[in-house]
Amino acid sequence: MENLKNEDLLEIIFIRHAETNYTDIGDRDNCDGELTPFGEKQCDILGEKLKDVEIDGFISSSLLRAFKTATGVCKAKGNNPVLHICPELIECGCTPGYFGCSEKYLQKYYKNTKMCEKLFGTKEYEFGCEAVEDNNLRAQKVIDYIKENYTYGNRVAVFSHHGMLEYLIPTALGIETRKFFFSLDNISMTVVQYTRDGACILKEVNK
Repeated sequence: MENLKNEDLLEIIFIRHAETNYTDIGDRDNCDGELTPFGEKQCDILGEKLKDVEIDGFISSSLLRAFKTATGVCKAKGNNPVLHICPELIECGCTPGYFGCSEKYLQKYYKNTKMCEKLFGTKEYEFGCEAVEDNNLRAQKVIDYIKENYTYGNRVAVFSHHGMLEYLIPTALGIETRKFFFSLDNISMTVVQYTRDGACILKEVNK
């Protein structure tokens, strides 16, 4: 991946969270797993890998495993970038009614954390994450949000989960979901680039 941005591209880096277990959930829902010790090391590895890569926006799921992975990158930057939390990025099949950790809870781990605007326009977060139609809608809302808030010359990092990335990446590419599946290991990076002439480019960056 090039460190410097290309002024003719809008680039989204889709990143899966680090290695997780579910043996010590603490005060969170059972779907909101914690990182393993190796997963914590992976966050440092990812931070080092992206330390010098120019990134304009950081957006993470509100589940702790994705958020902590995102903080590994944000902390490596050294300039305290804002980490935006988007509950619409949570994993498919989460417990109904659970939308991840609150802004205040997550600020214990990284102070410059802010909740995204509610993409569904409701007072509280209300969306499904089990049915294909629900996940397609969530993915479209997230991609629309990025396109509305960033432009050519911008690069955005999005931290999410295996199941949800299988909706997000095809949606970003403008192709049907659940027809083309991706290899998404822990801390894997998949890049979608939009060009000024309307083309869309898919890249996998895992070196």
